[in-house]
Amino acid sequence: MSHAYLFDIGNVIITFDFGRAARKLAPLAAVEAEEALRLVTPLMQDLELGRLAPEAFVAKASEMIGYTGDPDFFQRAFADIFELNQPMVEFIEERKAAGSRLYLLSNTNGIHVPFFESTYPVFGHFDGRVYSHEVGLMKPDPRIYTLVRERFSLVPEQTIYIDDLAANCEAGKAAGFLGVPYSHRAHEDFLSSVASVAQSS
Repeated sequence: MSHAYLFDIGNVIITFDFGRAARKLAPLAAVEAEEALRLVTPLMQDLELGRLAPEAFVAKASEMIGYTGDPDFFQRAFADIFELNQPMVEFIEERKAAGSRLYLLSNTNGIHVPFFESTYPVFGHFDGRVYSHEVGLMKPDPRIYTLVRERFSLVPEQTIYIDDLAANCEAGKAAGFLGVPYSHRAHEDFLSSVASVAQSS
């Protein structure tokens, strides 16, 4: 059976560290990096649901942490928090070469998407994507799994869904997908798990 693959992004294809942005911004803010992260984190849900536009997020976050620098610098610092997970890139490239259909399902935002899509060529391999800020839904909301299934005509029991968060994997399984949890620190374990799932379904 030929499987489709549905991928999360953060800590799967690319790892991330919000502290990196906070440390860049701290010299121009009224609070230390850790406090800046604590203050800004509650805004993230509205950004990832598309309720806050990037410019509004930058303005509101800047006010909260007493940031006095250039808004464009803030946005660039906030965007550049990623590192490529090369073992997963190789897995994706292998699946693409084998003719598998590849899709993305991610809780993300309008600052990060332009950055990672233009920075990492691996994102050119995907046949479609559903991003939380564009559809107003976030994992593990069951509705986002219904949306991705319908948008791409996926057959859940023939679609391997890969996510680093247990709650998201469980929601995917509840929607009928073949959920495989992922840790970038245990990639070999993942390879064994995904091979087992592919063979048994």
